[in-house]
Amino acid sequence: MKLNDLKNYCLSLALTPFLVGNSVHADDTLAALMQRMKSDTAVRVAYQETRTLALMEQPWHGSGYMYSLPPDLMIKEQLRPERVLMGINGEQMLYFDPGNEVRHQGVMDADNPMTLNIAVFKALMTADQALLDSLYQVEFVSLPERWSMVLRAKNDPDSPFRIEISGAHGKQAERIHVEQADGDSREISMEKEAEGGEVKARMEQLYQELLGADE
Repeated sequence: MKLNDLKNYCLSLALTPFLVGNSVHADDTLAALMQRMKSDTAVRVAYQETRTLALMEQPWHGSGYMYSLPPDLMIKEQLRPERVLMGINGEQMLYFDPGNEVRHQGVMDADNPMTLNIAVFKALMTADQALLDSLYQVEFVSLPERWSMVLRAKNDPDSPFRIEISGAHGKQAERIHVEQADGDSREISMEKEAEGGEVKARMEQLYQELLGADE
């Protein structure tokens, strides 16, 4: 698996907390939103993803589930076009492609530009606004109909790279749009589907599969 693909999987996982918090209201601030992003239970989110890549004639489409379990375990189970598992547990990154029997493990490094996005969104999950502000220009807008948060690279404000997370007023995050500096883009739509003990049990099964414990 290419490093950029691994980073994309981690980015999707790290954005999951925006789906599991409480509702956002028109008079919210970024600080208030950050404090509501955490969940105290296991959550499963259904997602649809489209990637538009300069080197591909047609957009890539994928779908599956994202799981989040406090304090810092996240798992993405891609089901289409093929099943692939990706996980983050603390600083550890895990990847497993059962169809091709490919498995990778690594460690997040906030000082490495290739994994900077991963570290930043891990800070979002733990409501560390100080770290978020230190690495990104953050613009939070709350309107009567919708709210949105736009992140731009703080060390390169003229870069076309941006991440926009948005949702309807009174609702959780519904859409994530990522514009890469090279022109590639990703669109993710999401819907919270379930939470609680059954979701936690499923996460434990997937995590053991990622670790290769059943081999």
